[in-house]
Amino acid sequence: MKNTLNTSLLVLLLISAMILTSCDNLNDTPNVQPDLSVVNDQAIVNRVFEDLDNITLNVLGSSGLGARTNVNIPATSLCDGATVTLDEAKKTIKIDFGTSCTGTYGTVRKGIVLLTYTGKIGFPGAKVTTTFEGYEVDGLKVEGTRTLLNKGVDLETNTINLEVTIQNGKVTWPDNTFMTIVSKQERAIKLSSQGYEASIKGTVSGMSREIMAYSGATTDPLVYTETCIKTGVTTPNSGILVINYNGIDLSINYGSGSCDKKATITYPGGSKEVTLD
Repeated sequence: MKNTLNTSLLVLLLISAMILTSCDNLNDTPNVQPDLSVVNDQAIVNRVFEDLDNITLNVLGSSGLGARTNVNIPATSLCDGATVTLDEAKKTIKIDFGTSCTGTYGTVRKGIVLLTYTGKIGFPGAKVTTTFEGYEVDGLKVEGTRTLLNKGVDLETNTINLEVTIQNGKVTWPDNTFMTIVSKQERAIKLSSQGYEASIKGTVSGMSREIMAYSGATTDPLVYTETCIKTGVTTPNSGILVINYNGIDLSINYGSGSCDKKATITYPGGSKEVTLD
């Protein structure tokens, strides 16, 4: 009887040791880096729409911020061969890049961007709606409706406060994969002789190229400057965006003001510095 009890006790101790060892092994398992492709894809989608913002603000500025009668708005800042036509009666501005148009910094565009405005965007309540006809940027097809609404102007700081929404947004890659986007943002556009600076906060959601849902929100405003965008750097100079993808929160920190394409992605158990396309 004594030997039987000792044997049973020994077996119990061995099983307990195996369980504890298994738990220790689980705790020691290194955290696996999650799929970060959605971050780069989302950065590319942002690049497409920030490029559009630069075009829109420049064209509106050249046309008296939306309503000056001038059918020969300069298009040289966009690319040689582009034409910009204002129709005052219809309150539209048509930007036509033709079948291929290469900008100063190598950006290749094609197709038409159509701006429909209610009045000068510099005045509170004015709205500009952007739609596309066969529009592409560097081979990426752009679809959807983008709306700018002036929510107020601060004359002391020369800042326009805009509500910016994207509905039914879609960007398609040459391999026919695509990413959808719906967003709502508050943008403070500060104008100066050196160009504009945009401070952005808001939310974004959609489907990734892998057909998985994502959502995101800014925790620190994203800051863009016209001087950086014109050099081809269309990622934010600073700010933090948190994206939830596949059940994981990915925090994207764009730094503290450098004009580069670098960001630090933090995920459960680790972080990684990346250069975004």
